[in-house]
Amino acid sequence: MNSSHARRALGRGLTNLIPVDNEERGSGAEVVSVDINAIAPNPFQPRHDFDKDEIAGLAQSIEKQGLLQPILLRKKNDGFEIISGERRFRALKLLGNDKVPCIVKPNITDHQMIEMALVENIQRESLNDIEQANAYQRLMMESGLSHEEISKKVGKSRSAITNYLRLLKLPEEIQEKLRKKELTMGHARALLAIENPAQQKAMAQKIIAENLTVRDIERTTQTESSAKSGKKKNRETQNNENDPDVVKQMENLRYRFGTMVNILRSSAEKGKIEIHFYTMSDMNRILDLLLNK
Repeated sequence: MNSSHARRALGRGLTNLIPVDNEERGSGAEVVSVDINAIAPNPFQPRHDFDKDEIAGLAQSIEKQGLLQPILLRKKNDGFEIISGERRFRALKLLGNDKVPCIVKPNITDHQMIEMALVENIQRESLNDIEQANAYQRLMMESGLSHEEISKKVGKSRSAITNYLRLLKLPEEIQEKLRKKELTMGHARALLAIENPAQQKAMAQKIIAENLTVRDIERTTQTESSAKSGKKKNRETQNNENDPDVVKQMENLRYRFGTMVNILRSSAEKGKIEIHFYTMSDMNRILDLLLNK
């Protein structure tokens, strides 16, 4: 992917979210030295886990080369809050610096703070899946934005935003495994197809213990479902599992709709697509995606 395409794919960057007046456009923003003890972290920072080794490495780089990009702040009461640059701030504290080179932006609202912190972290791909989900939920609740509006702000598809938010329906125990990256987003979507929380937890443990793939989980849940209903897996489904093109299309559809999707072919040219839902709100969500609302 070339750089121009990557920028388009991301959507809005920090420069689109931060107001820039005409004077700053012409001469560049003024860098000021701020007492490090007067600076507070961004209260809307979506990233909760900062890698100590990563911060130490950044501190070494700053010590050798200096701070290449000032920290962006807003004025708050008698001090300042970080808009972006918390990793740099932590590295400077680690180095024992008393003063920090900063740019202070006026009139930055809480909503803008949430957006900018989220976009900065997405640009660096530093958030785990649950941190992203919580950030989208907070942005939605604080600013009243729809899934579609959030998707435009952060440069992701609407279905991706919806899929992230659905992760918050999983038990906290499973969310913690996602935070630690013991489970993937694909695993989580497969677990959401299981209605019983206890069964979800049991399957999550099994995934980790047996290193199961998403396809392994789907086969297991389909087999258990068939056994309960007294039905055997039909020939159509068995044939599909041996067709890599159909399997790939099913995976694409499952990602798109955030639920179980099966493609069942009765012949080379005919068949049907089954899209599963588990609640009425889930059905309405899928219908909105189908109708592109």
